[in-house]
Amino acid sequence: MLTFLIILSLIYLIIHLLLFYGLIRESSHPKIKQQKAYSVSVIVAARNEESVISECISSLKKLKYNKELLEIILVNDNSDDRTKEIMIKETEGIEYFKIINSQKQESNNLKGKANAIDSGIKIASGDIILTTDADCVVPDGWIEESIQYYDENTAMVCGITLMKPNKNIFSVLQNLDWLYLLTLASGSCGIKLILSCIGNNLSYRKNIYIETGGYEKIKFSVTEDFAFMRTIYKQKIGKIKFPINSSNIVISDECKTLTQLVQQKRRWFRGGLKINLLGYILAFEFYVLNFVTLFGLLFLNPLEYIIILSIRIISELMLIIPSSTLLKLKSIVIYYPLFLLYFSIYGLILPLTFINGISIKWKDRKF
Repeated sequence: MLTFLIILSLIYLIIHLLLFYGLIRESSHPKIKQQKAYSVSVIVAARNEESVISECISSLKKLKYNKELLEIILVNDNSDDRTKEIMIKETEGIEYFKIINSQKQESNNLKGKANAIDSGIKIASGDIILTTDADCVVPDGWIEESIQYYDENTAMVCGITLMKPNKNIFSVLQNLDWLYLLTLASGSCGIKLILSCIGNNLSYRKNIYIETGGYEKIKFSVTEDFAFMRTIYKQKIGKIKFPINSSNIVISDECKTLTQLVQQKRRWFRGGLKINLLGYILAFEFYVLNFVTLFGLLFLNPLEYIIILSIRIISELMLIIPSSTLLKLKSIVIYYPLFLLYFSIYGLILPLTFINGISIKWKDRKF
């Protein structure tokens, strides 16, 4: 048992060393001087978001980009609250805003948010599509910071999303969780084995979306952004970049309750089942090390436990510290011990929530 755990821990360390190398590569992408100014379409799909959509729109109004090259498409995804009414009120008289309803579902692949985003893309005129969520606030330089990574071979640029600054420990742990998972994704992109992306800070060429067939041709997923990224990756139709850029952070609402957090994690877990081999290896490593972290002292002596736990901690901080430094969030690292416990507990429990079925509830819909 001890030999197995030490070997597994060393593999974990080696993987994190490779991801550290990938993180350095992704953090050093040169800023490209564009030969022409791109036209841009920002798409926000919203379902029953009356409590947050105003703040999102307010941040979109502040975007620093040539308004002649910009359109912002707000898609009302069959809301039964005041979401659309607020969209209309907040954008009245602003020509570069467009408000539409989700198209009627005509395909088994076009369901939920994927259908709403596809509705926006079908009327979009921009060369580059940017997407965010209704519960997010974007920085005013978001567009300029995103498109600076596009050369002629770039298909998609992924970005970092974090939580609103909050002293609440529940929010802080979610923030550190997102920081770690998105750092893994950035590092994996740097070694050409990209694990994931997040759709509330994502951009891609419209012609690439059309070339892949879009969500109409991609098998439906509750994580439509991940499914699209995986399609680009598998079809090898352009480079995917995932830079760590402190000027390009999108800020999202945190999950306010444990129920919301469980629903979010279950959706990500379900959508992530189509991940690559690196993802499956990491998932196995996570599960075993989470178990050892919580229960290792029941079957290991203290020295053995400390050795294995130390390897895990060194591995994870190898990514968390440089990423938090690049994003100017070094103070968050002090919460790592609590995060380790938090990550281990939900990492063990999450797969067990699928024992009674794999259905997902999201935005009052069941998939």
